[in-house]
Amino acid sequence: MAELPESLYLTAREAAAELGISLATLYAYVSRDMIRSEPMPDSRAKRYRAEDVRALKRRRSAEKPDATAGSGTLSFGLPVLDSAITLIADGRLHYRGSDATALAKSSNLEQVAALIWGCRDVQPFTKEAVLAPSERLKGLAAELARTSRIERCLSLLPLAALEDATVYNMTDRGLATTGARLLRYVAAVIAGEAPSDKPVHEVLTRALTQGEKPASELIRAALVLSADHELNASAFTVRCVAGTGATLYAAVQAGICAAQGPRHGGLSGRVESLLLDMSNRQDVEDAVLQRLKDNDPVPGFGHPLYPDGDPRAAALLSMVAEKYGDDANFLRAQRIFRVMEEAGGLKPNIDFAIATVGAVLHLPRGAGLSIFVLGRTAGWIGHAIEQYRTGLMIRPRARYTGEAPR
Repeated sequence: MAELPESLYLTAREAAAELGISLATLYAYVSRDMIRSEPMPDSRAKRYRAEDVRALKRRRSAEKPDATAGSGTLSFGLPVLDSAITLIADGRLHYRGSDATALAKSSNLEQVAALIWGCRDVQPFTKEAVLAPSERLKGLAAELARTSRIERCLSLLPLAALEDATVYNMTDRGLATTGARLLRYVAAVIAGEAPSDKPVHEVLTRALTQGEKPASELIRAALVLSADHELNASAFTVRCVAGTGATLYAAVQAGICAAQGPRHGGLSGRVESLLLDMSNRQDVEDAVLQRLKDNDPVPGFGHPLYPDGDPRAAALLSMVAEKYGDDANFLRAQRIFRVMEEAGGLKPNIDFAIATVGAVLHLPRGAGLSIFVLGRTAGWIGHAIEQYRTGLMIRPRARYTGEAPR
């Protein structure tokens, strides 16, 4: 075969640079016959067909709008799957087309759950849709009474699934009814009481407070605003588990595992610590400014998807101001978020707002995560149901960056 002109070849570094990849990834493409390589004359090095490199570059550009996005796609990057549940756009949050902040004014979590699950002709939250735990499960729940609320959920959900006779009913009605039992059971476990058909915000309010109406309204709104937030880490985890065919109970358990991480729902604990620390100081503004000066991040502020401020936080803090505007804990929180906006250029997010609710209502430590998990259970169930309906398993490919095959 006649030798091809040198201009039709690229060196390894040139090929990798043109594709924006590492040398190891280039070698992986060669091993999969995506790029042809040939030995260079009088050398142990290889050269790579420029036409193959450029054809691959064109294909990668066609597959995604920004071929250089790379791993950023999985971190507040490009959309990776379709969903009809939640829209985050123009600084607003919608559940199936309904503004979440408007829903938070009067809707309860059960109503929002039915909306998220797409229940048009089915009312899942009937009086009968309540799990009746066996004596064995009740006994185990009693034994775990002193453990944290979230750990109780993780311990009891797998056993509760064994006692839910219709957990494998994958019809629309079956999934909605199982979802209702599951949401109510999570509420009961967090509250430390028997499952019931009572509104879950009332169940949680009784467990965390004296049951006064203003507290109930704030907890109801916090649950609704926590119900879903598109394809976050826990929702994606839930969809991966549901895609394998696992039950709703298993999918929600996976969501809880992801949510309790300190970068996700567990962030609320750091905000609780911040507010507790500030409650012992007179120089709140100076303390916040010192953290900014020390480049010590103040938890509970800013969100990549809301450059102009988290609408969930704005809605919930507005309700707190309306009901507890003269409360010392709220006034202190207000001082914190004012100096953060002025000096740090950041507005409070939902984690700060929920922690503020906790401070105003004198909720126990960890209550913020409990509120988040119970609210988000509605969204997790919705994502699992949506994934079941696709009939697909989520199995992305990795971009190999390791050593070249030998």
